[in-house]
Amino acid sequence: MKYLNDSFIKFKKDALSKAFYDSIKYLIFSVILIIVLKYIPVVREWLKVEFSLTLWLILLVSSLLVTASFSLSIYLFNKKLKVIKSENQIDDLTGLKNHKALELELVGIENERNTKDEPISLILIDIDNFKKFNDDNSYEIADKILSKLGNLLNKDGRITDETFRYFMRGDEFLIVAKETTISNAILASDRKRKLINDSTFKIGNDSFNLTICCGVTEFNIGDTKEIAIERLTQALQKAKKKTGKNNTETII
Repeated sequence: MKYLNDSFIKFKKDALSKAFYDSIKYLIFSVILIIVLKYIPVVREWLKVEFSLTLWLILLVSSLLVTASFSLSIYLFNKKLKVIKSENQIDDLTGLKNHKALELELVGIENERNTKDEPISLILIDIDNFKKFNDDNSYEIADKILSKLGNLLNKDGRITDETFRYFMRGDEFLIVAKETTISNAILASDRKRKLINDSTFKIGNDSFNLTICCGVTEFNIGDTKEIAIERLTQALQKAKKKTGKNNTETII
C-alpha cells in the first residue's frame, strides 16, 4: 500500500506540474504572438485580411490549447494510476492476483450478497507437505513449482472463476467461483486435485509430483468475508488432517 501511495503522489505531482507548465507556456506564447503582430504591419495586415485574426481569437485559441493540455495531463494521470493499481494487485511470482486484490474482491462480494442471489463458492488450496519440500530441495525450486502450479490453476479455471495467490510467501491459492453452488465447487476442487496429482512439474533435469488439499465453502447471504474465510480455513484444516492428505473437505 505504501508503494501505491508513493507512486500515486509522485505521478500526481508530475502530472499537475506538467499541466501548469504547459498552461504558462501557451499563455506566454500567446502574449508574445500578440506583441509581434502588433508591431509588424505586413503580418498584421495579412492576418487581418485572410483570417480576421483578433486579440480575442488569439486568447480563445490559447485557452483551447491550455484546456487540451490540461485534459491530456488528466488522461495520462488516470491511465498511469490504473497501471499502478494493477501492478500492485498482481503476484510477481505466479502472475495471479494477490492478497490485496482478493481483499477487494471479498469486500465487493460481501457488499453485494444482500442484493444478488447467485451462488458464490470459495475453494482454498494448500500443497501437501510443502514445508518438507522446501527443506528437501531449495527455495528457488519451490518458487518455480509455485509459479508452474499457479499457471496450471489459472488455465484450469472457468470464465466465472478467479484464482488468487492467498499470501505473498505462502503455498495457498484461493479460487472465487461465481455462479457456482457448493456441490459444483466440490466437483471442481476434486477435478483440480486429480489434475495436479496427475501432473509432473519439470524443473531443469528434475521432475516433481505434488498433491493438494482443498477446503470448500459457500459465501452465504449475510456472511461477512471474515466469517466465510474462517469457515473455509476450517474446511482446509479438516482436509489436511486426513491420513494421506490429498483430500477435499467442506463446511457449509
